[in-house]
Amino acid sequence: MEKKCSISRFAVGIVLAASLSVTYACQQDKPDASEVRSLTSMNSAVAAENTTASAMSGQELYTANCAACHSMRPPAKTAPPIVGLASRFRTVYGNKSDAVGAMVSFMKNPDAEKTSLGPQAIKRFGLMPAMAMSDGDLEKVSGWLWDQYDSDFDTGGGGNCR
Repeated sequence: MEKKCSISRFAVGIVLAASLSVTYACQQDKPDASEVRSLTSMNSAVAAENTTASAMSGQELYTANCAACHSMRPPAKTAPPIVGLASRFRTVYGNKSDAVGAMVSFMKNPDAEKTSLGPQAIKRFGLMPAMAMSDGDLEKVSGWLWDQYDSDFDTGGGGNCR
């Protein structure tokens, strides 16, 4: 009989200790007013940063958001290389302002009807996902892409953009 009683006391002790631990942990998770204000300020700062252009350069934006799919030069990763895109946008638009506008529009809402690339590129790579970047950042990275034009790079028939 004495063993049953000590086991029961032991079990009750474990349950009581667990309950106290959970209660203490839950009370510790509640932020005080100053922590709430701090978290609110941080959330506001993040939201503001997401709606305005960041301090990153076009190349930094490319590295952070585009390089995983777009290599600078062939061979292609999962999307056309940057020098090929720059060459294509120069050919299609002829001026930076129009090309940047088209790139921003496409990156915000990729659509086969809006692409400046030929149907073979869509067939090979598919459509990219919409980019969750501010308009300012999209303009910055698009302007940088335009500036990556290499006159020695041929995207025409038989070129080296494969």
